[in-house]
Amino acid sequence: MTSLAGHCHCGAIRVELETKRAAADLPLRACQCSFCRRHGALTTSDPAGWLHVEAAPGSVNRYRFGYGQIDFLLCDECGCYVAATLATDAGLMAVLNVTGVGLPGFDGRVPEPMDYDAEGPDERIERRKARWMPAVFVETQPSA
Repeated sequence: MTSLAGHCHCGAIRVELETKRAAADLPLRACQCSFCRRHGALTTSDPAGWLHVEAAPGSVNRYRFGYGQIDFLLCDECGCYVAATLATDAGLMAVLNVTGVGLPGFDGRVPEPMDYDAEGPDERIERRKARWMPAVFVETQPSA
């Protein structure tokens, strides 16, 4: 298992992607929606892997737009877009913004541009279930 770790600019949100694949073998996508373009987002996921997101108390701002299905996780301290999550019957699924967390192994790669405008709400859910990865989100406890 390979573990790729990163964090938002200020370090309040930390991520760890566990995968059997090398970073060079993971997909790299550039969604063409206005939110992702404005954030310079480049995302990856591994349906056979796991994403662990750990956040300091009160550091996560959840943002929804469009169909309102997805929580975009933004750092409330530094503003970085870290990941997007979807609650499903099988548990939490996520896609990771490698730009927002400075994930190693993706520099210099050309992302695949993705346009999802033709998808309806149900199609988006099914695509995400198939392509995104299982995730765990934990808010750390404040120091005593």
